[in-house]
Amino acid sequence: MENTRKKRSNPLGRYNRLVPSTDTEKFWQIEYEYCPYSKYKTVWTCNYGCILISQRKYDAERCIYQLVIWKPESSKVINLPPLNLKPKQIIVAGALLSPPGNPGSMVMLFEEYLRYIICYSFDDKQWTKRWIGKEIADIGHVKDDTEDIISQQCITYCDGKLYASTDAEGYLMVIEENRFNKNLKLRPLNCKLPTPFSRCQNISRHLLDFCGQLCWVEVSWGGVNAEDIIDIDVLKLELSGNIKKWVKVKSPEDGAIFLSNNYAFSCPVNEPEVEGGHIYLFQRKRFYKVNFTDKSLSASLPLQNLSEWGNSPFLAMRDLIRLCNQQGKPEYPISKLEDSNEARVNNFGDLPSDILGFIAKKLYGVDYHNFRLVCHKFRLVAPCIKWSEALLKLQSTSFSPWLVFRKGNSCATHYFMDPHSCSICLIKIPEFFLHGQVRYSKDGWLLICSRTVMFFYHPFTNNRIELPEGVGARVQNRCLGYGLSSSPSSEDSVLVGHTFDFIYYFSRREGQWIQYYFPDLDGFKPNHNSPIYFDGAFYFLGRDGKVAVFRRDDDQVSWKILKELESPCESYCSNYLLECGGNLVSVFVVEQMVHIYKLNFTEPMTWEKVKSLENHALFVSPSSCFSVIPKLSDMENKVYFRKLYGKDIVYYCLSTDKFYTCGKKEVVADFHNTTEFLYSTWIEPR
Repeated sequence: MENTRKKRSNPLGRYNRLVPSTDTEKFWQIEYEYCPYSKYKTVWTCNYGCILISQRKYDAERCIYQLVIWKPESSKVINLPPLNLKPKQIIVAGALLSPPGNPGSMVMLFEEYLRYIICYSFDDKQWTKRWIGKEIADIGHVKDDTEDIISQQCITYCDGKLYASTDAEGYLMVIEENRFNKNLKLRPLNCKLPTPFSRCQNISRHLLDFCGQLCWVEVSWGGVNAEDIIDIDVLKLELSGNIKKWVKVKSPEDGAIFLSNNYAFSCPVNEPEVEGGHIYLFQRKRFYKVNFTDKSLSASLPLQNLSEWGNSPFLAMRDLIRLCNQQGKPEYPISKLEDSNEARVNNFGDLPSDILGFIAKKLYGVDYHNFRLVCHKFRLVAPCIKWSEALLKLQSTSFSPWLVFRKGNSCATHYFMDPHSCSICLIKIPEFFLHGQVRYSKDGWLLICSRTVMFFYHPFTNNRIELPEGVGARVQNRCLGYGLSSSPSSEDSVLVGHTFDFIYYFSRREGQWIQYYFPDLDGFKPNHNSPIYFDGAFYFLGRDGKVAVFRRDDDQVSWKILKELESPCESYCSNYLLECGGNLVSVFVVEQMVHIYKLNFTEPMTWEKVKSLENHALFVSPSSCFSVIPKLSDMENKVYFRKLYGKDIVYYCLSTDKFYTCGKKEVVADFHNTTEFLYSTWIEPR
């Protein structure tokens, strides 16, 4: 029987469209639409409500690209003439300079193998090619014109100009059209992209227009499966006369950034579904939302039933993809008393001063601090005290560890959250802290690192211990993790940091940094977590669950992988190492479970399953892990994480094998739809 169905002029494929979900547990909702080309498809850019898509085919003598411009709102498809290239020629980037139909509208493609710019002019209706190898070499300051190309993810249209950069050294240029002969010209800007300062091997970088400014976004991926966002930076190019410099973007509340595989874009925030000052990106079936001021991170549940299009759905402008966290922005109360109505606060304040003073004497730590915030009368009966005095007072009723993080646009204020009550104490940080990040914590001390300095700071006593410049100052932000043998105030303390090839060793007694080179760490796969000092050596837990030991006795240095010790857990999303009750303990986090093991050093060494922590509690994060015996019995036998569900810290209870929130004791299915601050850490008030 003859097939009477009309053949489509353009093959259609299904793509994933994401819209706000009315179900807050799902976070995102998937819908499906159809778009041109279902095989070998690549989305190159999204601009002006248009999406540039290509399909690639091969034969023995050529590579054929078929490109279309698709307008999903009107379902209009503009077919471009086939582009014939040699078999090894590959398109690596594309740009749409203005909407189709506008005078001078043009599609520009960048070819990698022979280094051509290929343009299609809607006025001339034809493809033109221009070789740019020599110009790229001149701009990139390389001797051989075969050594450099245009960087794939560093092409963007901003303020009426097309910006690009060289791949080898990141030299910026503007690609412009000569208005007389319409030839393309590559004009150098005598400026480079920001110097990468990531401690990760897996990094995604994008150049884009953000609210009319040329901006640079760098996302560092790490963790067990390279699926965790370790750090994120957003910089803008600032021009002052002939001086060009990159500076951090501050208070970017009027726009949001979207990152896709081949391109990036921003849009103004004029709808509640998209939060200003945030970056939205997709990785391994999850959407991430990152506040790039305080570096707080939220992740969606894994998106199921995605149509297969490369590695991910593509991102388009907000009329095509709408992202929404229906829970809205989390609000962190300074004090629970603020939630009380005015009448109750006034009645409580009418109590006699001697009774209020008696109440104040029974309060400790965060509760005492928040008591003083209520009003002037409360401050009179509860005078300000030094933290050192408070700590002496609390010898019999000691603090539990606190979660430290920075929230919002203020760099001068840090939040200290009590994991038991989820109360928050605000502590102002000295000016020298403002440009650094917390990288490690031990015995009440915070290790602060920036690009130029490194020091220990004690927020409760306001003491500071400087670390010398030298090899450490050049690598402090590239170390994956740090570990201390003892309190940094001790003369015998030793600080160790590690990268993928080096162990950096600092002894306070010797007063200098020493680096030890172990090529590829002898096959060890380091993770972005802290080593633990145990029985005279530093122990490291790798991404694959393997353990390595670094030991230095006098001038004898050794690095050993415990190859006979197998990982106790096969599949997990994060792992940690710490000391608990005189044992070396590992923590492995699966999607909905936490597994704990202790190391049996009897040959052959093995991991033994821990079913109960008894009277201990564990506090884990990439930058600090330790165990304590809490004074409050309802904190025992639990593992506390640096993740927040709404306003509450999330912990795991070994008695029930479930995740809960600290304040409301709600059951949490897993870590999805939680928020964490990338440089948050646990600190022991001492």
